[in-house]
Amino acid sequence: MKALLAITESFVKRERGRLRDAASAGSSVAVPVDSSQGVAAGDYIVIGFEGNELAEMCSVTDVTNTTITVATLKFNHVEGEPFVVYRYNKRKFYGATTAAGSYTELTADGSPADISVDDPQGTLLEYSGSTYTYFKATYYNSLTTEETDIDEATAVSSDESARYATLYAIRKHAGLAGNPRYSDLRIETKRQQAENEINSVLAAKYVLPLAEVPALLGNICELLAAGYIDYEEFGKDGEGVKWLGEGRALLKAIQKGTQILIGTDGTELTRNTKVGVLDGYPNDEDIDEAQFSMSDRY
Repeated sequence: MKALLAITESFVKRERGRLRDAASAGSSVAVPVDSSQGVAAGDYIVIGFEGNELAEMCSVTDVTNTTITVATLKFNHVEGEPFVVYRYNKRKFYGATTAAGSYTELTADGSPADISVDDPQGTLLEYSGSTYTYFKATYYNSLTTEETDIDEATAVSSDESARYATLYAIRKHAGLAGNPRYSDLRIETKRQQAENEINSVLAAKYVLPLAEVPALLGNICELLAAGYIDYEEFGKDGEGVKWLGEGRALLKAIQKGTQILIGTDGTELTRNTKVGVLDGYPNDEDIDEAQFSMSDRY
């Protein structure tokens, strides 16, 4: 899998304002504002502090001078919170085999995806295929079908290494499957930390990147990433310490050689024979056998 991250740029944002009073979650909510100038029915607005977990994008259904009615409000908001109008509400992701090649939308992987306004890093999409190595992202308005020019989007090359566990698997293990407040981008950060810890152990035993990802590594990645999340949220009172211990115990077994990584063909993955092994000796082309002395230092 490849994690594609599209940063939200400032040019898609327009008018800004503040809530005149508190607004409660619900359907067809009339949100009181200081001024609705520049906002119209059919627009998309982000209510709350962008990058905060309680920020949300809403579709506008009606507007008066001091009220903006939105179709759905997921969270309660307090007086003084900001809002900003967005020209687009989604990102479309495309893939190609070359940077200047023909780009195909990654619809099977979730494109178009809602713009993640609750995380300052941007919008995340996971590409599970292997056909494409270059990617682009555009902005898309699902109401007007307006889309930015794909030719003007920057082509990026994604990380070629395989991911050890899906974001959903980690979210489920951490008990966050039904929790929209913990964003995928935060889970992606923990997954990267887990993968780094795993690779730091594997590098001494196996050739990286691995030809395939055994289920054992998926389990270890889930344990570590979920452990990071739980420990960050609950400290020693949660399950995080236990999960981290289980994941690291499996890594230690791989490190010691009592646990090996088996591929789908039933054989062990390629070992790294260059680590911890003397790869030659001082020699002379004129002699047939290695020459060593008790005073030699290596």
